[in-house]
Amino acid sequence: MKTIWIPALVTVIVVSLLLPGSAVNAEFSNKGVVHTVFLWLKQSGNEQHRRQIMLATDRLRAIPGVLDIRYGEAIASCRAIVDDSFDVGIYFYFRDVAAMNRYLVDPVHERVVEQDIRPIVERIVIHDFHDAVLR
Repeated sequence: MKTIWIPALVTVIVVSLLLPGSAVNAEFSNKGVVHTVFLWLKQSGNEQHRRQIMLATDRLRAIPGVLDIRYGEAIASCRAIVDDSFDVGIYFYFRDVAAMNRYLVDPVHERVVEQDIRPIVERIVIHDFHDAVLR
């Protein structure tokens, strides 16, 4: 009986954190931005194409506003909750949403995507979120 209140308390905390105007929500806008890109190759597992994407990604470091880039191959997993079907994952870190938006329209980014990535990639999934580590 004691544990019944715990799910309710967790729900109240999560909802209050997401409400517009909450102190925590206001802090999100002051945190960095994480931009993740997951790529599925047309020729899944093609090592040369994986390397091509990683080398092309390195060229994106020169774009103003990019604070960090990490990339690599998926880790095989037997856990049903893990999607390990992608070939390459890329993590970008920006100071804020404005920096990410400038990066997205930068000619270097557009050229890398159109010339080096799209021709060999079948599917791209992107997730953007605030780095909202609360201190």
